[in-house]
Amino acid sequence: MWKPMEAEHDNRILARPDRVWTLAGAMMAVLTCLLFAGYFFLLKKHTTGETDYSSYQYHIAIISDETDTSFWADVYRGAVEAGAGYGAYVEQIGDGLVDKFSMEDAINIAIYEHVDGILLRAAEEEETQKMINKACSHDIPVITMQKDVPNSRRQGFVGINDYFLGQEYGRRVLKIADENTRLVTVLFPGSSFNETSRSWFRLGLSNTVQEEEIRLDFRIIWDDRGLNNAEDVIHDMAEGHVEQPDIIICLDEVITQSTYQLIRDRGLSGSIHVIGSYISDDILKGIEKGYIDSTITIDPEAMGRMSVDALMTYKRYHMVSYYTEVDTMLVDKALAVQNNFPESQ
Repeated sequence: MWKPMEAEHDNRILARPDRVWTLAGAMMAVLTCLLFAGYFFLLKKHTTGETDYSSYQYHIAIISDETDTSFWADVYRGAVEAGAGYGAYVEQIGDGLVDKFSMEDAINIAIYEHVDGILLRAAEEEETQKMINKACSHDIPVITMQKDVPNSRRQGFVGINDYFLGQEYGRRVLKIADENTRLVTVLFPGSSFNETSRSWFRLGLSNTVQEEEIRLDFRIIWDDRGLNNAEDVIHDMAEGHVEQPDIIICLDEVITQSTYQLIRDRGLSGSIHVIGSYISDDILKGIEKGYIDSTITIDPEAMGRMSVDALMTYKRYHMVSYYTEVDTMLVDKALAVQNNFPESQ
């Protein structure tokens, strides 16, 4: 029986599913190439006339999933400043693009560019570990920043240990606690505090306040393209759906700002103390006006500089310290008013 040619073609495809997978694989490869090509076109367009690449001896990629915060802008500024001293061009992968690259795509781009090293603020540890190992297998050294991936092949880590960070917050809790302090709630950013990080932080915090009759409550704030559930968590506290804490610890810039604004708007600033993270203009205003007790931060520009130093040390000597600690700084009202700290840009 005669059949149309199109039908015969369709039947052949259905009869050979391997051809479908081959075609799908080819299409994915083409899309990936187009993605990379589009990025390089935009990068070239963005930098034409501004950067003389021939004047640089090294090319360093810096990658993070939090490029929109003032904290990260300062980290990048410090890295660029340090890179200039080594004759290194520091490129923030995906800078200037509307849609962010995933961590996997960003590292693949850095590998494709044959960069001399990667500075990485790690996100989800399991997937990031695979990508770090992939970069190292291409002889590209990796320095992790702020959050470590100790089980990977990364060459070094620059930041603060989560256990020590928990101790820092514990000491501040003891400083402001009184005989009526019973509950401390910790708001973890889900994107940057994985299970391991949360465990170490909890241990450092609990060991510091363990002799006091203070209970600890830990909650995860999830981010969905810039929107988080901090408002829902604070709403539950304000409405009595959960026990209202005496102190709230916020572990990133966005959660700190969201929490203090919600507490201010709901008139709870007199009964709940907020200990925040990092420095921004909004956070400093919150401290000055008494809505935030204090903030604990590391110097972001120093972290950027020290990360470049660690990478270049490895490039030159093929060895580097396993862990480089960045000092923390507590900014309270007195210090915020004096402006005696690295200003947020």
